Parts: sequence; structure tokens; C-alpha cells
Amino acid sequence: MMKTDQFLLEELQHISKKIKGHSKELLNKDTAHTLTFQYEEIDFTELLNHVLCEKIFFFKSKYKNLSFLGLGQSQIIKASELSEYLVANPQNFLIATFLFEQDPNAAEFSLPEWSFLTQNGKTQLNIYPSFEYKNISLPNLFFNQNFDLELYDPTLAPWTTYNELPEHDQWEKMIAKCDELFDQKKIQKIVLSRKKIFEYDDPISPIAFFKAILSANNNANSSYAIFNQINFEKAFISLTPEKLFSLENQHFESIALAASAPRGKTIAEDESFEQLLNSSDKLAREHSLVTEEIIKKITPMAVSLTVFELQTMKLPYIQHRSIPIHALMHPNITALELTKTLHPTPAVGGMPTALACKKFLELEPYARQSYAAPIGVVSLKYSELAVGIRSALIENNKLTIFGGAGIVKGSFAEDEWIETGIKMNPFLKVINHE
Repeated sequence: MMKTDQFLLEELQHISKKIKGHSKELLNKDTAHTLTFQYEEIDFTELLNHVLCEKIFFFKSKYKNLSFLGLGQSQIIKASELSEYLVANPQNFLIATFLFEQDPNAAEFSLPEWSFLTQNGKTQLNIYPSFEYKNISLPNLFFNQNFDLELYDPTLAPWTTYNELPEHDQWEKMIAKCDELFDQKKIQKIVLSRKKIFEYDDPISPIAFFKAILSANNNANSSYAIFNQINFEKAFISLTPEKLFSLENQHFESIALAASAPRGKTIAEDESFEQLLNSSDKLAREHSLVTEEIIKKITPMAVSLTVFELQTMKLPYIQHRSIPIHALMHPNITALELTKTLHPTPAVGGMPTALACKKFLELEPYARQSYAAPIGVVSLKYSELAVGIRSALIENNKLTIFGGAGIVKGSFAEDEWIETGIKMNPFLKVINHE
């Protein structure tokens, strides 16, 4: 693995010389020019300590040996232009960030100026011209080269105000309205979310908070680790266990993930909770709706389909029912087409999808936006999108964390309130200095 100080103190100088040597050539070219560098694996989470730029996107896969770090912005590609762009630029990885309520056809994809990709112990860096200046920017616009691994203080100051939306009594009314829909047999499942909102006296450092979250959660080894800084004051963070899909050439992988139980304090208690997870009729129904819907949607697009046996996904704070689903897709099936087909899954929407989504949009007192929306990277040969649950949003001095629960007939409001609280634990342990 390449040490961070070596990259900052030695390699950035080499990159600067390379950029300066190509400046005239780049300005005279009509087509975008790319500089490419190969390294031993670089620790992106350590490198984040030294990043200065406004737009930052970090994505570490839970299931694949893949990490991505994008800095700045080189190009914006509309959804209508995506297929043509990827065919013309097969080596480029684009940032894919959707909004929950957004039509995927209205999404935009971003090519960062500095694009780091780590796979199988090797890191490749591609550098593209700036969106604004149409030339390659020097490293001092992206990195603080005063090397100090302790540049960021991970301690979060105490919050000053706290709010919940919906509040507890409103949550109970939301569940009661769901029960009416179940009794009328209009829906089989609906996923409701809630959020905790903390405000601080001073602005929150997005990178410092993300680093603290990783540290408190064992570097998120059991989940995706996602950091999307839109500007210096706003960032979306997710430690989601949920994969929407990956697509490598024609090979598709997804996971039907739903239903949950607590982790036990002892091995015996943990096994008892797992037995409940796998034997409960209510939890089995909740999970089977997700599995069946993914299979139903993917089957027309697939040459062959493999559905694996039921597994238990054990996270440090909760455990879930999980079934991997793999398929060989028909040629020319794209990541955007799969996103349109699968999002939202019944794990974050409900069943039937359209009606369940309409109802929770009426019931929830806010728009979800990035919460539970697809987020990841796309390229011609490999794409991977996660579902942005177990997440937080930083907006200057305000920190919002989200939790959701699948509601089916037989769900109790208090149980679901507790479950959503458990799902916020990765962030609460930092907020509450646990």
C-alpha cells in the first residue's frame, strides 16, 4: 500500500510537473485530454484528511473489492446522454447520485476532475480538465500538502437543539393509517421513515464527521461507506448495508434485504433473536415481498436467474433477512435501465410500489431526497449502486439522521419506533460521544 505522505510529498510533485508539461498541448486540443497514473493501493480515508476542494465523492463497496474517490467536477452528463457517453469513454467512472422522488431519466451524472479507483490492491488516478476552466488543474487546488495525519479533530461538539420528525404521537397515527390501508387490502407493505435533527452552535466539518463515523463503526467494514460532499457546508453520508445492484458486463447481482431483529448481548441471546428473525411470519412476509418483487422485475431482462438460500446479515447493531439474487442479463441492459426498473424496491418503498410510495409521500412530513435513493458509480463495464439508507445529512450547523422500517399487517408502532432508532445507532454513537 502506498503511504499517504509519499503520495502527498512526492507523487503530487510529479503530477504537477506532468500537468505543466502538457498545458500548451491541452489548450490546443479540441477533445478532452486525460492524464493517467498507476499506484499501489492508496488509503482514501486517510487521503480525505488533506482534501481541500468543494465537491468530494467517496464510495467504498461492501460486496466488491472496489473503492472510488472523486474530487472536483469535469463534466456533467444527462441521463439521455449516458449510454452514448459511456460507449465513447469506456474507461471513465461517473458519479451517480439520485433523489428518491426523482425520475431517474432526469438525473445527471458527474465526471470528477480527479478520479481515483482502487481494485484488487491497485489504484488508478485519472485527471480530467476542469468543468470551469477547460484545463487540468494543479494539485494545490485539491490538496493541503502540509502533511499532518491529525489534521481533522474527530470530536463533535455537543448539540444545542434537538427535534424529531415525526414526533412519537404522530408516528403512532401514521402506523394507524397504514393499518387502515392493510384492512382495505389496498397495500401489502409500506416503508415509513423518520428523522432526528440536531443543531450546533458552529458549522459541522463534513469530512471530520465522516471520519469520526468510520472510526466509531470499525471503518464501516460491514457496510458501504459513502460520502457525498455537495459543497463545503452540505454533505450526505451513508453506512448502508443495502445493495441495489452491481452490473459487470452482463452479470447482475442484487440482494433482497428486509426485516430485522436486534443483536444480542450474548451469543445465546443473539441466536435467539436470529431464530425469531427466521421464524416470524410477519418478518417472513415483509422479506418475501421484497424478494418476489425483485425477481419479478428482473426476470424479463435476464437470460438466466439464480436465487440463493436465505441468509442472515449480521451488522454490529442489527441483523436482517437476506437473499442474494444473481442473473445473466440480456445484452445492452444498462445501469440506468436497471435503476429505473428496481428503484424503489419494496425494502424502501412498499407493495404495490406505486401506491405505497404515493401513500408514504402523503404520510411522511418531509421529502426524502437523498435518503433511501440510489447512489454509487457507473461505467461501461462495471456499475454499482447502493441504497442510501442508514444515512445522515449535514447542512452547515444542522445534522439530520434517518431511519426507516417496513410496515406490514401486524406491525406495532412502538416496535417500529424502536427499530428505526436502532438503525440510527452508527451515527448516534458519535453524536452522543458513546
